[in-house]
Parts: sequence; structure tokens; C-alpha cells
Amino acid sequence: MTSLAPADAAMFWRSRQAATDQYLLYCFAAQPDTTPTSIESELRTRAASLEALHRRVAPAPHDLAAPRWGVASIGPAQIRFDDGPRTWAAVRAAVALLLTDPLDATASMWRVHLYGPVTGAPRAAGPVWVLVLQVSHVLADGRGAAALARALLGGGPPPAAPRPSLRAPGSLSMLTGAAAVPPRLTAALATGLVAWGLTSRGGDGAPAMAATALNRVPGPGRRIDMVVVDAARLTRDGASVTTSVLALLADVLPAYLGTADPGLAVELTVGRGSGKRKSHARNDFHNVTIGLQPHIADRGRRAEAIAGEIAAARSRDREPARRAGRWADDLAPPVLRALAARLTAAAPAPERVAGATVVSSVHRGPADLTLGGGTVLFTAGFPALSAAHALTVGVHGIGDAVTLSFTTSPDVVEDADRLIGLVRTAISA
Repeated sequence: MTSLAPADAAMFWRSRQAATDQYLLYCFAAQPDTTPTSIESELRTRAASLEALHRRVAPAPHDLAAPRWGVASIGPAQIRFDDGPRTWAAVRAAVALLLTDPLDATASMWRVHLYGPVTGAPRAAGPVWVLVLQVSHVLADGRGAAALARALLGGGPPPAAPRPSLRAPGSLSMLTGAAAVPPRLTAALATGLVAWGLTSRGGDGAPAMAATALNRVPGPGRRIDMVVVDAARLTRDGASVTTSVLALLADVLPAYLGTADPGLAVELTVGRGSGKRKSHARNDFHNVTIGLQPHIADRGRRAEAIAGEIAAARSRDREPARRAGRWADDLAPPVLRALAARLTAAAPAPERVAGATVVSSVHRGPADLTLGGGTVLFTAGFPALSAAHALTVGVHGIGDAVTLSFTTSPDVVEDADRLIGLVRTAISA
């Protein structure tokens, strides 16, 4: 099989050092007489037809060559039913535990966790089924994972499922990779110098900000909170959901942190895929620093200013210096990129950061997904914490329902209830 694209290989090496899995939560209205067995049969039938769910990563010995795609069977443990307490609070606690139980991408790249029937869920008039699709970030970015979930949950016909033969990297690829190190290193250095020269003439984006109380190494525990609202309650004056949420955070974060810093910013995950050169990577995104503009009192005007920052960040990403820098990264020998992932994971929490928190925003399409005959009510997601962030924010919509998901480290964010209270107050303002 083919080698992983450089961006996907980098995500694989990163996943060996830190938790990077994605967790896509979907809540469905429960139908009478639906059982875990019938739902599992439904899911296995569709999963069998999805080629992406038959993949794994086959790494090269000593990372001397790029990892390759391999074939994985769908085992019995990949769809798990939790028969514990079935309240919404209990499910939240159970899902939080999943966030520190990563997949081994060399064995399998996905897992489904099923809970239900569950009582007390938001926007639900009765019991619900809660499904969490755990996906290795190597397999897909946020948009790709959403598309995969749609195929698994009845949002369109699944693609055909070819069965390519497994060809793991062996001694030949190892020798070839070792021989390629000097020329690739030379090419990467040359391209990097070009990128540096272009950057020195063209400037860069927003500077880093001083670390806040949220920019600390998280402890081992996780807590998740979800606020589900209609999109119309978030947006105003024609602003998008993403910019409206960022404008809302400009009220929430200063109140929580007790700061009036006009330079307060977040890291926003921004998808690419709009350039002239189509990427074949499954991970086609980057994080950008976006100032929250808390000094602008009117939230509609603030959202407009934030939208301008996002547009400027997209434009910078298409500049020759940025493209040359990414090309230099791609040319670097795999063994050095794998080493860089290990060194980055071992680095201490920084004194300056690109943002107080990371925000990831994906709309997951129309509310036409079903499970066990029940329709989808809302969806959520929980971006991973890092050594620089003890709080992350997910913004995920399906149909007209938008969920603001907050993942926190209880060791750092000891008063998450106050944070969520501030969020609810800001939404109502």
C-alpha cells in the first residue's frame, strides 16, 4: 500500500507521544424495542463497507522511511456497549475517561462506544442513545472524521470497500529510506532557507501572548461539559457560528481569568483545501492565532473584526513563504520528523503561547443521521488537551443544533462549573 502523506505521518509520530484521538459524540432519540445487539449489527454492516475503517498504520523500522497504510480487520472489541449507569451525568463522566485511552494506530484506527438508553440528555423529550466514534487523527482531520461518521450513521451511501494487500515496510524500504536521508536533508535545508528569506521580507502573523492560568500542563484526569443551543441563538448580524462563538469567548475568558488584556487570543483550527495544489493528506489544516478583540463592546462588531482576522490568517497561509516552509517540512527525512515529535512532546509548558485555548469548529451536515431508527438530536466533540492548554473548546453543529464542548483538566480548571455558568450567561446576553 501507499505511504502516508507527510502531514499524516507527522500526526502518527505525534500520536505515539501524546493523546490526539478525536471523539465524535452523537445523540439519537431512542426508539421502543431497540437493543444494543440490533444497533451493533446495524453498525457492523455499514462499517464493513467503509474502506477507511479497514486501515491501520505500518511503521518503518527505526522510522527510516515513511509509514505505510496497512489493512486491519474489524474486531469484536471495536464496538463497545457500556451497560453502566444510564444518566446524562454518568455518560459525561464515562466519555471523559475515554479521552485518556488512545487507540494504537498500528492495530486499529477507530472504535465505537455506545451508551443507552440514557435519560436527562439536552434537547431530548425522552431516552436517547449516545454514540461516540473514536477516530485516530492519523486517519482523518475534523472534516474527514465528520464525513466518515456520516457514512457510518446513514448519512449517504458508503463507498465501495477494496481490499488492498498489506505490504509492511521491510528491509528494502529501510535501506532506501536511509540512503535518502542526505539528499532529503539537503533539499529541506535549501527550501527552508528560501522560506526564511521570504518570511523576512513579508513579515508574519500575530505575535504570541503571555501564558494564562489555562496554559498549564494538564493532570491525568479529564472533565467534559456541553452546552447545546440553536444556531440562531449564537449568531447575530449575519456572523457565522464560528466567529459568533469566538466573540462570545471574548466575554467569557476575561471574566473567568480576571483579566482585561486586549491582546487575549485563541488558537483556531482552520481547514485548508482551498489552494491551487490539492492536498492528498487526510490532515489538511493548521492552527492560527486569532485575537478575540475584547475591547470592542458590541458583539456583532467584534464578530466582524474576528472574521477579518480569520480571513487574513487564511491569506497569510497561502503566501509563498508559508508554502515553501511546508514544503521544507515535507522534504525532511522521516527519521528527523519522528525525532522532532519526540522532542516536542518532552518540552515544558511555554511561557508564551499562541492562544489561551484551542478552538475547533466543524459543521457536521444536515440532521439526517439515524441510529436504531431514531433521529440525531445533536453532536459534540472534544479537542485534546496539550502541555500548553488545559482547556479546549469544540464547536460542532448538525442541522440547526450547535454544541459548545469544553474539555478541561480538573487539576488546572478546578471551577469548571463557574466557567460553564459564564458561557450560559454570555449566550443569554
